[in-house]
Amino acid sequence: MNNFEKNHMQMFIGIDLCLKQNLQFPTLSLIYSLIDSFSWITYGDIPVETRYIKWIEEYMFKEKKLNVNAIDLYSARCSMIHTLTPNSTKSNNKKASVITYTWGNKDVEILEKSITNSNKDLKALDINDLYDCLVLGTTTFLTSDILKDENCIKRMNEHYGNIS
Repeated sequence: MNNFEKNHMQMFIGIDLCLKQNLQFPTLSLIYSLIDSFSWITYGDIPVETRYIKWIEEYMFKEKKLNVNAIDLYSARCSMIHTLTPNSTKSNNKKASVITYTWGNKDVEILEKSITNSNKDLKALDINDLYDCLVLGTTTFLTSDILKDENCIKRMNEHYGNIS
């Protein structure tokens, strides 16, 4: 197993452990960080927002759709990674919805009904559904031809080759 595989496998193990302990913020931080990593490997040094959204649409949403869109997830990534809050510049500027989360055995439909009555642009998402979508997207990514791309391999080797 190379460093790329080992480090990403550890991230998935970390997500599983966080989910079992009901650690929502660390779970989301790891999920959004993995998407960041995979999108950089795939598309390189194009703008972060562009590559992040593109990876979600091309890999994560290929097998499973969520009740949020890729821009909402990018906005949630920014808010979670940078401030550990639900709001980002995009949501504050009405360019993305704020995501509210359920986890464990909580019913996302109950949350959806409660936010429908609010005046805010909110969307409900179950963390387990997000994780399932990431796993499916990762499988699609790992079985695609992109990992044969010379530039993709170069980015993987340069970045992950030095991580022990």
